[in-house]
Amino acid sequence: MAVKSPAPTATEAFPQPKRLLLTDSIADSIAEAISTRHLMPGDRVVETTLAERLGVSRVPIREALRVLHAQGILTGGSHKGYRVADFGPETTQQVLEVRLSLETFLLRDAIANWKSGAEDISALQAPLEMMKRAAKVGDVRASLLADLEFHRAICQASHNALTSALWEAIARHVLIIFNFERYRDKNLSAVARQHKDFLTFIEGQINKPASMESLHDALEDHMLLIERSRRRHVG
Repeated sequence: MAVKSPAPTATEAFPQPKRLLLTDSIADSIAEAISTRHLMPGDRVVETTLAERLGVSRVPIREALRVLHAQGILTGGSHKGYRVADFGPETTQQVLEVRLSLETFLLRDAIANWKSGAEDISALQAPLEMMKRAAKVGDVRASLLADLEFHRAICQASHNALTSALWEAIARHVLIIFNFERYRDKNLSAVARQHKDFLTFIEGQINKPASMESLHDALEDHMLLIERSRRRHVG
């Protein structure tokens, strides 16, 4: 009679995970430092310096740097050392195009869920209020993060897991690009107003949903508001 193999233990079935949450948190901190220009394109990013500043060991720092390198936010490598990548026009355009495509689908699905009552559009109010508070005290970092959270709330309301995951994959790139003068108003109060106007547009879509093309155009206007305004003045 064959001996039945014992069932795998919990440890065998679910190998001990790495400290990914800490790694992600460190990667986010580095991306925020780049977005607020505390780290500039070409600057060296040193493990030991980060470990001292963040109060963590070099292991999760090293993992975070590898993640950012794989995402193209850092250049170089572990032996050569890492440097902040230069987000040139071509890279920036690619990120914006991907983001626009993803958010068009996410906004469509979020509107359907708000309309059905499966989600509450009031979730967009919290990041909007964060933007207003950041504007009052001139906190660029808080405004950038609130901006990202506004669009993340749309992702979450969409219940579109795959597209949301793809959006999250470029979230750090988006955070960095947010602070480019070409794509974001220096006036933080204007940023809050732009998002309030976009929220008003979204609320109108719940009652009378528009075509995908209309959503795409509205998102493009919202994302490239500064650039569009300049084009009109030049024209």
